[in-house]
Amino acid sequence: MLTSSNSVARLISPGRLILTCDALGQDLPRDFIRIKIEFCGVCGTDRSFYLGHRDEGYPISLGHEHCGTIVAVGDGVTLCRVGDFVAIDPNFRCGDCHYCRSGAGHLCVNGAVNWYSNRGYARFVDIKDTYALTLPKYRAPHMGALVEPLSVAINATEIAKCAISDEGSLVLGAGGIGTLLIFTLLETQEGEIWIYDKEPHKMAALQALYPTRVRILEDTDDRVFSVVFEATGSSSGFALGCARLAKLGRLIVVSRYHADEPAIPERLPWKQPNVYFVHLNGNGESFPKAAALMEESWGQDHDYLLSFHSLSDIDKVFSEYGTLPANKKIITME
Repeated sequence: MLTSSNSVARLISPGRLILTCDALGQDLPRDFIRIKIEFCGVCGTDRSFYLGHRDEGYPISLGHEHCGTIVAVGDGVTLCRVGDFVAIDPNFRCGDCHYCRSGAGHLCVNGAVNWYSNRGYARFVDIKDTYALTLPKYRAPHMGALVEPLSVAINATEIAKCAISDEGSLVLGAGGIGTLLIFTLLETQEGEIWIYDKEPHKMAALQALYPTRVRILEDTDDRVFSVVFEATGSSSGFALGCARLAKLGRLIVVSRYHADEPAIPERLPWKQPNVYFVHLNGNGESFPKAAALMEESWGQDHDYLLSFHSLSDIDKVFSEYGTLPANKKIITME
């Protein structure tokens, strides 16, 4: 007998998340799986919904950096089985449209189709099997919640085809995505990373982890860089990235702006820069790469960059988000 009820966190209006009790059906569609969610990361996109910067109607469920164990499968499922520990790539790609055939599945014209019952801030999700990736046996299961955002970071480095420059590269923003960008660059390339964030403790945590390779950019330092990653989520971060970019440099924008759209700084065209806007995790090829990199390189010391919060406290996590010290917040369902 399958579990018959499900706790789901739903945003019913800006600034108000509540837990609802939903019924779970006893029968799954033949190509669906049921996952008992164990962890789900907090993303800046979730935060923008919470703040009312995006309105797609209420109530809505949030959370897309989730992992868990399959507890049931439909009759037609062949990609995975009960007991598999999986991460979810929440981006649907039809495989048939112009963008999918061109290798840009993240821009799929059918990408808004959602083959799942709810998002990741919940006890369970019923979801089409193609969304799931079976994970290696990790040191700790919460690592699965980092696979999706890490795949975005990996895609950002690959789409811009850039390596750490000789003078070091700059990452603006040391929140979840920024932290995973720094992790990706340091674990896959040689050289130094300069970082900047408005919250000094986030920069200090990364420098403590990589004391010989992470350098903190001071406000009084006017150096420029040929490679700049912008992951602050704000237009002021975009302006700072443009100011810190050298002539012919590469600016890789990972932020998804909503209510605070950036204007193009007046002098930026004079630098003849290459500007890349990175959307989601690309065509999805970075997803298994992220799963492998987590297994190879995310050690116990990296866990000090994380904080864990129960599902019952989710509204508090979002309302007090700015005062929580960790670089990356994760909701646990236990």
